[in-house]
Parts: sequence; structure tokens; C-alpha cells
Amino acid sequence: MIHISGQAAWDETERPEGVLPVKQRRGELTRNRLLAAGKRLVARRDFDSVPVAEIAEAARCSVGAFYQRFRDKDAFFGALVAQYVADARATTVTLFAAHDDERLIGALVAATAGRFRANSGLIRAAIRKRLEQADVWDPIRRHGYFVADCFIAWRAARRGRPLTSGEVTATRFAFQVLYGTLNNAIVIQPGPLDLEDAEFVVQLERAFRLVLLAGGPPPALEDTGSRAAGRAT
Repeated sequence: MIHISGQAAWDETERPEGVLPVKQRRGELTRNRLLAAGKRLVARRDFDSVPVAEIAEAARCSVGAFYQRFRDKDAFFGALVAQYVADARATTVTLFAAHDDERLIGALVAATAGRFRANSGLIRAAIRKRLEQADVWDPIRRHGYFVADCFIAWRAARRGRPLTSGEVTATRFAFQVLYGTLNNAIVIQPGPLDLEDAEFVVQLERAFRLVLLAGGPPPALEDTGSRAAGRAT
């Protein structure tokens, strides 16, 4: 695994589609500068409104240098997503290695929320692009499945038995609530809490834990008419 601006990135043998190989260290450094510049720009602007020339200028290189390393702007965006996912995976592995008790849940929710805050522009752009190009979101979705799989294995190890189907479903839905709430906060900002609010993470962890506890079958719905009749008698 290599690093870009202090973050984990893909292995050279697993380059995203459209990212061209670099043969020398200098070429790798230029590519890293382009990716770092792209991340900075997309944090402030919609990705589609940022021209290649501006990305190259922010990275202190030429437009030709950009196209020597990326097939086109879509490939560049795919590289930004791949960098984000590689960093997220490295953080996930570290968290699971560092926690063997319930504190993992709080650490995992806090780290995920922090990553969404730090990369809100990129995630917002990926959500928008997904409407036209569904596979743009696939690396991020696969990472979400990876984290849920790790968490299921962690819970099973702590309980000394495989999780029941209900517990597995509740765990996966807890992650769906986690990611769905964060995506919604970035794109729609429905309130009352915003992603930047400290209380947001507190309530997000609370919701995550509540869904985890709901691993059994849902309670049966009672006939409200029958109950009313019973009270009347």
C-alpha cells in the first residue's frame, strides 16, 4: 500500500480503471499532487464545475501531465474515490485491531462521521454522479459491506457463536442507518442536527446501538380495534 498526502491509497497492482501507470518516482509524485489538489478543490466546489486546467494549476503541473496519468476527468474522479476507500479501509482495520470491547462501536461511528465530514465534497459529488453512472458508488458500497462483515465477525467472536439470521440482518441494517443518515446529512441537511454538530455523532451512535439491539423478530402488531373493545368491557 502506498500513501498520498498522508493517506492510504491503492496498491499499484490494483490501479482504478483509467489511471495510467507511472514508471518513475517523479511521475508518482506528480500524480499524488494532482489527487491532493483534486481533493482540496472538490471540498469547496462541485466536481463537474472544476476544469482539468484548474486541477493541474492547483497541483503545479501542466494539463499534459494530467493526461499522462489519467485517461480523462472521470478516471481522475474514480481515483479520488479509490483513495478515499483505501484510507477508509486502513482506518477500519486499525480500529478493529485496537478495540476488543464495546468501545469499538463509538470509535467506529465517530471515525465514520469524521471521514464523511472531511470528504463531504467528494461524497456529495459521488452521490450526484451515481444518478447517471451507477457504478461510481460501487467502491464505496463495497467498503460499507466490508465494514459490516468485519463487525459481524467481531460480534460473533465476542459471543462465542455465529450470529443468528436476525442478528446479522439487524447488524447490516445498523450500518445502512449509519451510512444513510450521513449521506442524507451531506446532500439534504434535513436537520435538526447537522453533520458538524457534536451532538450529531452522539445521536448517531445511539441510533446505531438501538438497531443492533433489535436483532430478534419484530413485535406482533396488535389489533387496535380489539384492544379498544377490550378496554370498553
